Amino acid sequence: MTAATETSETATNLAKSIMALPPLPATAQEILTCFGDEFIDAEQVATVVEGDAGICAKLLGLANSAYFGLAEPVSDMEQAISRVLGVDTVRSLVLAMAIQNSFNSKKCPAFDVERFWLTSLMTAECCKKIAAADEAFEDDERDLAYSAGLCHNLGLMALTHIEADRSCEVLMHNDEQVDSGSLTRWFQDEFKTDHKIMTAELARLWSLPAPMIAAYQSRACPAAVCEHRLGLVVNAGVTAVQNTEVPEDRWQSLQPWAEELGISAADIQGMAAIGERQKERVRSLAGRLTH
Repeated sequence: MTAATETSETATNLAKSIMALPPLPATAQEILTCFGDEFIDAEQVATVVEGDAGICAKLLGLANSAYFGLAEPVSDMEQAISRVLGVDTVRSLVLAMAIQNSFNSKKCPAFDVERFWLTSLMTAECCKKIAAADEAFEDDERDLAYSAGLCHNLGLMALTHIEADRSCEVLMHNDEQVDSGSLTRWFQDEFKTDHKIMTAELARLWSLPAPMIAAYQSRACPAAVCEHRLGLVVNAGVTAVQNTEVPEDRWQSLQPWAEELGISAADIQGMAAIGERQKERVRSLAGRLTH
């Protein structure tokens, strides 16, 4: 058995152990039907969200928070979507919240949930900017860029759920590193797989939109050819945000994706940079996703 086959089979077996648990909440399954529908409106999405009281309350709280600074508060989900949040953002946040509700990462104290969401939200914003700047991007895939960035690391959350103690050790070791690629190496050493492969496996098993699955597979296996430009966007967005978290002399090169996308590496890196005021707003949103 080759190392690549062993790694893939390990990820599949771990992912299947999650699938043996209760399935994704109905809200997540319903919101997935909203992706790819260019005619979906606020009323239809609100109907899905209102089916989950916990998620609905979080989103209403978010819409009325200082993050958006409304002069007058909104009182129902349809208003929150049409006036404040927007259909695309709500679809993405509902999917992320529903997935989070499937996992319990509290048994892994080294897993910083708020930091996880902060990084995921920054990646989502970066992917959205890259997709908007890419003229060759298909509209249906451009709409998925934010969601793909937001959910790009769900495999990490899954590993902390099913292997809390071992994942905790990996995360504690990784915190001592300043190399953005060290987490993958630690997981490979401990599990013979990693969080990127787990993300791709879960996306496939949960039947996420095909461009998202392909994007995560290309991130898990960089040598593979991705049929969707979304893969280029996610790889570039994830790397650019990771670069903001380490010293510049340890930055990963963005050049391979920059050349494919026709956007300069400097411009892509700039899309990951946000001011302190905006970062505080994103941190506030991450806190609301966490609690």
